[in-house]
Amino acid sequence: MLEITNGDIVQSICGRDCFQYFVVLKIENDYSFLVNGKNRTIQNPKRKKLKHIRLTNIKSEIIKQKIISNEKLLDSEIRKAIDNLSII
Repeated sequence: MLEITNGDIVQSICGRDCFQYFVVLKIENDYSFLVNGKNRTIQNPKRKKLKHIRLTNIKSEIIKQKIISNEKLLDSEIRKAIDNLSII
């Protein structure tokens, strides 16, 4: 099983936000903090258990590098990365 890390694009598999895509902002213990740039912004991430999300095989290296290096990340960049998934 693949391990979820900061900056990965994941899909919710449980709850009210089921089947929605998110970017992992950070991971603490058994919880992840997810953002999508719309209703879950960087200032207000969604806290969700790791067992309730699924790792996608789609990567956004720009987003991942910004999160890992603690660079300034905008909600619009996250929205663009997730919106590009809808095209695929």
